[in-house]
Amino acid sequence: MNFSPPPPGHNRLSEDYLKTVDHCVPSFHFRTGKIPFLPTEVAPNSPSYSFGFPKPGPQSPTPAHATAQHYFVNDTTWTNIVDHGEFDDIVVGSGFCALAYVDEALKKDPWRKILILERGGFWLPEHFQNMPLPFKLILGGPSETFPWQLTYDTAASENKFMHGSCPFFGGRSTFWSAWCPRAIGKGFDLMRDFPQSLKDKASKDEFWVRCEKLLGVTPANEIGDPCFGQKLQQILQTKLDVAVEAGSIPTATRTTNAPLAVGRKRSVPNTIAFDKFSTPGPLLAIYERQRRLAKENRGHPLMIATDTVVERFELDPPMDEVPPSAQDSPRSPIVLHTSRGALCFPKKSTNIILAAGAFPATTILMNSAGDVLAGRAGSRVGGHYISHVAARFPLSCLPEDGHFKTLDHLQISAHYLAGKAENGLQYHVQTTAIHSPHPEDDAEDAARLCPDYAAAATVEQLRGSEEYVVLVCATLGELNEKNVQSWVRHNSKDPNVTTNIRLQVLPDELTESCRKTMEAATYEAIEVMAGPAASGKIEFWHDADVVQLPKDYDTTTVVQLAGAGWQAQRPPASKIRVPGLVHETSTLYMSDDLVADTGASVDSQYRPRGCKNVYVTGGALFPTSGSWNPTLAMCGFAQDLADQLYEKKMRKGREDK
Repeated sequence: MNFSPPPPGHNRLSEDYLKTVDHCVPSFHFRTGKIPFLPTEVAPNSPSYSFGFPKPGPQSPTPAHATAQHYFVNDTTWTNIVDHGEFDDIVVGSGFCALAYVDEALKKDPWRKILILERGGFWLPEHFQNMPLPFKLILGGPSETFPWQLTYDTAASENKFMHGSCPFFGGRSTFWSAWCPRAIGKGFDLMRDFPQSLKDKASKDEFWVRCEKLLGVTPANEIGDPCFGQKLQQILQTKLDVAVEAGSIPTATRTTNAPLAVGRKRSVPNTIAFDKFSTPGPLLAIYERQRRLAKENRGHPLMIATDTVVERFELDPPMDEVPPSAQDSPRSPIVLHTSRGALCFPKKSTNIILAAGAFPATTILMNSAGDVLAGRAGSRVGGHYISHVAARFPLSCLPEDGHFKTLDHLQISAHYLAGKAENGLQYHVQTTAIHSPHPEDDAEDAARLCPDYAAAATVEQLRGSEEYVVLVCATLGELNEKNVQSWVRHNSKDPNVTTNIRLQVLPDELTESCRKTMEAATYEAIEVMAGPAASGKIEFWHDADVVQLPKDYDTTTVVQLAGAGWQAQRPPASKIRVPGLVHETSTLYMSDDLVADTGASVDSQYRPRGCKNVYVTGGALFPTSGSWNPTLAMCGFAQDLADQLYEKKMRKGREDK
């Protein structure tokens, strides 16, 4: 970290819009010494009553009030920000890209003034899987919003819908699956159609090492939790390695121990705990670091404003004042409209970093710079669709099966396999293998430790599988981003600028062909992991059919009538295809040449066409989705943006001298 001296003109005392918490009202957890109690001894900014003297204190504090006092911008400070606050960066969003950008930017320059704007409030302090099992009920429902109007054709298609946003501090990082493969392959075939500038960055090993360190990415075979069975991991991964090398899974291109963002450093050497990664904790850790630096006059505090919806920004000069010959010239934002008032940038030096996800970023740009992005923004939509297969085979089919019985506790392994269909579209298979000798007792650990909760084995699947290895395969395929029937368009009929887009995402023949390929590869991978000894012994889980049940049915009747359970035959495609798309990409895709590529929206410096001091991060930049989970690459490019803006500031400083 750079502990440079204060910048020229720095006056910490006058910057009342950069407040940090010096001392809160003391709690009763005092160890020794004199307790501040009398009015003359109460810490600055404390109320005139403490511990109920001389009158009771507030009795109904809200969670927002309790946390805002410690971490987030309060109303008084926000008033100062609106009135005269000046920042280097306004970061929209608090998810992965926001964390990656802010972390790297402040490591390079702790004096950088950054304000994070999050549309929602503080809800979960960490990933929901790190919490007690009952928290599973919060998955989906009101915790997910859909800021668009979905077309009828999409709702009536096999896709059904696109998964939405989590409108709280930390965003979808509190619910994600944590799979973090690198987007690399022979000749960068995984980054199909990516601009050369992004490929060049991703070609360097340090690009991936840096973002893996940020997210705590750890291969499944290195996780120290006893439930991550190293023997099970080794046996199944070796089988996959041999099969891919021998071409036994014809369309597979590579396989590896699953890289998971679950690593947490411990003081004990060579031990890694299993904690699903999410951004609230790391962002608040940066906040605390900057607070301490600010107190020591070695940096500026990080400001975080929750419950602040970003609506649009204004560029100067307005398009109607720009002559036709200069309409491609970049213009700077001078006003950022939010639900809590407008932030003004009269010096035209503040950067707006759009880090709130592909669709929110696209919506903001359509409402702010739609005049120069017409026909570009939203012209392409990429993403992943999912097929879900659960299978099991007898534990006795594994070599050293007696080893697992002596352990007598839950064993989990995780494996990643990527491949490509003949038409060039890509897929990957995420496999979680589970041996549960005590299903009822193992249920909570199985739910908490499985890398992807949505693809974890259920209690019903584990019950009766004590002598089996259960394989849960979530297979993700690449949506054809060049399907002209998939798009995002501005919806002028909706007066709400945060939702005024229409979204259509439809399958086509290329997509369907890739889906059949990836489902075939999934079954091939299952047979490989089960091995020759399991021939004829593999069973597949069939979900319940929708049936009309009698009013006097009991639980046993339900299972029998519904037909749920393990069967020798494979389930039909209709039973394994998951409705809903994930990992949206490509809506603002990047090109090294915006003149030649008339569909691209963002240049190689992460700037939208026609904009200056506005930058885009995240999957919206990706021209194609690739086979891989996008989070790691998204963070790597957000860190690269921080590098570029730091170098830009350094160059300007040298020029000013």
